[in-house]
This record gives sequence, C-alpha cells and structure tokens, in this order.
Amino acid sequence: MPLLETVIHYSLVLGVVLAIPMVVALGLQVLILGTQSHQTSTRQHVASLTHPDTREHPVYYIGFFHPYANAGGGGERVLWTMVKAIQDKYPFVVCVIYAGDSTSLADLVRGVQTKFGLRINKDTLHVVELTRRLWVEHKYERMTLLLQSVGSVVLAAEALHAFVPDVFVDTVGFAFTYPLVSMLSSRIPVVSYTHYPTISSDMQTLVSSREAGVSNDPVVANSQMLTELKSVYYRGLAMAYAFAGSFASTVMTNSSWTHNHIVKLFGIPRMTRVVYPPCDTQVLAEFPLDERKSIIVSLAQFRPEKNHELQIDAFAKFLEANPEFVMPTGAANVKPADILASRVEPEYPLLVMLGGARNIEDEARAEVLRQKAEALRIGRQVHVIVNAPWSDVQSWLRIGRVGIHTMRDEHFGINIVEMMAAGLLTVAHDSAGPRMDIITPAIRCASDGKPSLPSEADARAYLKSSDSVEFPVGMVATTAAEFAQMIAFGLRVTGPVERALQQAARNVATTKFSEAAFYTAFYSRFDPVIRWLDIQRSDD
Repeated sequence: MPLLETVIHYSLVLGVVLAIPMVVALGLQVLILGTQSHQTSTRQHVASLTHPDTREHPVYYIGFFHPYANAGGGGERVLWTMVKAIQDKYPFVVCVIYAGDSTSLADLVRGVQTKFGLRINKDTLHVVELTRRLWVEHKYERMTLLLQSVGSVVLAAEALHAFVPDVFVDTVGFAFTYPLVSMLSSRIPVVSYTHYPTISSDMQTLVSSREAGVSNDPVVANSQMLTELKSVYYRGLAMAYAFAGSFASTVMTNSSWTHNHIVKLFGIPRMTRVVYPPCDTQVLAEFPLDERKSIIVSLAQFRPEKNHELQIDAFAKFLEANPEFVMPTGAANVKPADILASRVEPEYPLLVMLGGARNIEDEARAEVLRQKAEALRIGRQVHVIVNAPWSDVQSWLRIGRVGIHTMRDEHFGINIVEMMAAGLLTVAHDSAGPRMDIITPAIRCASDGKPSLPSEADARAYLKSSDSVEFPVGMVATTAAEFAQMIAFGLRVTGPVERALQQAARNVATTKFSEAAFYTAFYSRFDPVIRWLDIQRSDD
C-alpha cells in the first residue's frame, strides 16, 4: 500500500509540474492574443476595411513585421516588393503591415510609389500601428543586441495582440520573435527574410582577437577580463539566436555571406535560400558610358561601419603616388553645384562622398571626414555631401568614373549594384557580399601589390560575345594602398578594357539583381507557404 501511495503522490506532483508550463503558455496566449472573441473582432474589423478577390479562393492574411515600413532603405524596398509580388499573384491575400510609423494608409502607399516606384493596391493592404517601437530603437549603453532582441519580442506581442495573421513574415531580422509566434499558435508559419545575422562568427572572432571595431569597443578590446566576459556573452547570445531561428518555416537571405552564417546558426539548410534583394537599376542602366569625368563617387550612409575614413586614406595615397593629379595651390576651388550644372569642368580628380545622415551623430561623422581631408591637405579635392536629393545622386552617378565602397563584411551592397548599373568602374571591400555575390569575377591586387589587369584581347573578345566570354565586373581591395591602386587604374583605363568593364558590370546589375529575378526567387519560397495554408484549411 505505501508503494501505491508513493506512486500516486509522485504522479500528482509530475502532473502539476507538467501542468504549470501549459497553464503559463495558455495564460500568455490569452494575454497576448486576447480572447477568441477579441481575435474574431479584430479580423472582422480588418475584413471590413479591405477588399480581396475571394471569388475563387478564400482570403488569407499575411502579417509583415517591419517596424520601419515608412523608411526608404534597401530593407523597405524588399518589404514593399514582396507586398507587390503577393498582390500581383494572389489577389485573395490581404497584406497586414505591422509598422511603428504614425502614417495614414494613403500617405504610406504614396510614399512607397515616390521612393521605390511601386504601385501598391490599397484594397488588399492594412496597417497596424505599433506604439512600442522604442523597445527596438533605444540605444542601450550595454548589451544592446540582447536588449533590442528582447524588445523585438515585446513589439511582436503588441503586433499579435492587435491582429493574428495566417502567416507571420519578418522582413527585418528579429529572429527572437519566432518562438513567440510558434508558442502562441503552431498553425502560423514563420517566414524570414534576413539581411544580416544579429550575431555572427565574424563578430565573435573580432572580440576574441581583441580587435577594436564597430561591434567591439576599444575599452573592451584593451581589457583581457572584459574580452572574456564579452566572449561569453556573445556565445550565449549566438546560442539563443540559433534556437530562435530554428522556429522559422522558411528562410530567405539577401546574400551568400548571410546565407552561410544563417545556415550555420539556424541549422535548417533545406529551408534556407538566397533571394537577392531587388535593385532598381532601370534608369541608371540608361546612362551613357562615355563622357565620364575624373570623379570618384562614394554612396553610403554616414554610419561608422561604412568606414569612410578608409576612402580618404586611399585617395590621399593615390594623390601622393600620382602628384600630377594634386590640385595646385593657385587653382580655383570647384563647387559641386557648378559641376552638376556643367558650369565648370574639374581639371583634377575629386572624391565625392554622398550619404544619408539619420541623426546628429551621423552629421558629426560627416564633419569628421571633412576635417580629416583637411588634415591630409586634400580637402579641396574631397566633397562630403549629406542627404543629397536622389536627383543629385543620379547626376553624380551619370558623370562619375569610379565608384568606391569600403565597408568590411557588407552583407550585400545595393549601392554597389547601383554604381555598377550606372556605368562606374566600381571597387569594393574584398569581403562578404561584394566578394561572394556582386563583384565576381573581380580585379584584385597580386602578391606584388599591383592589380592583375585583364588584357585588351580579352576585353575585345567579351565585347564581341558577352554571353560566352567571362570578364571582370569590377575591382576589390582591402587596404588603403590597394584601394589607391584601384583608383589609379579606374581613372587611367581607356579603350576596350574600360568599355568591357562597364558593360560586364551593367549586365550583372540588370539581370542577376533585377526586380524580375527577385519575383522568381520569392515565389519559389512563398508558393509552398500558400499551398500549406490550403492543405491546413482543407483538413479543418
């Protein structure tokens, strides 16, 4: 009898232990999603405001988690091109955007057309306004990645309470939201488009090697104890990130570099594919390839990781090695506005650095670049232009000769593609996206430090038959000295080699990274999601 009582006792204890997480999960489900009547009410509300075509197929609601939907960057282009692709192929689908912008639907759609040239159908679009975006944009002094990841879960909880979709699509990279979605409902597939892993092995290596950088403060790099602590923190964060990412049903990445990191972390290679972001190159590809001026164009936001200082160092080394290109003391200064208006022709090479500034910190970085150029006594040949209108950017791309991009481990690099499409001879950092996806094949420096240049015979062969002959599409470099070598080559090259480089770059930019290529790749990943919803509904 005592044995039976013991068995009953421990069975009851085990039952209680197992019941606790179930009760907690149920409580969270009700707390976050609301009651069944609340969910029904919110869906009826969205249904009353939208008008999908349900004559041949029942409606599905696809939720896009993108707190910065009204911004104008590459991530937003991916979001809205996805929405456009869904509207074109699936008229029965309503796209619900979880956004943190207080903007009307009409203004949002108008802005998308202005920024990206995409016509979005308002009849199958609904916006859920998020009020807790500060959780993911707050600049925490320490443990920023972890706290912003936790903040993304809080923001996702708000989104799901406001509306429960049939599919949850994350187009930012907030992987810590995936377990929350799966825990609340196993019937909601999670679709991920990742631009950049939250934590990568490269970041961990940077810390363990005690190398100061954008993600490793010099204070930490100079301390063995802080380095050990941060290494432990990064390893723990990587394990949590990998666990969260494994809840995704299908994963799209923007480059081979991101793909390799995500496959290693999430551990679902069969469900992970590269889908290059759509690049709007149609107008840029119409620019004439001749009549270029001796202008090196940089196009990147003034963020620390873009490493604009390397561009100035490279330009200074180029001028030092080629004194005939240094503007004499008595020469008149050249104003950017006069160049764009064709009132003056620059006699000496110029470095024109174009970029957006998100805040006062970015503005300060731009000013530091101007001061650095002055300190190196090349300030008259360096122009730092902040928040230039797109029309001016296009004008610089039309007349520039060399394009330069110096960010290390750039996950993709839409601006690189834009420069290539515009006809610039482009040099980028020999790493990540540019190395693996964009500038391939590439001209790079040999062991003697000199560029390995293509021959004129190879250039003529490419121009004669571009479909059957491979030719470099640009240049890659790592150090200031290598970038200086590529600048010199780009400014001096002429004839068939120049034209073949321009055409090869433009061909890659307008085919491999086109909007049409994005549609095809996206549909190959999203069609199975729709089929899964159909199967699930037929089983109900």
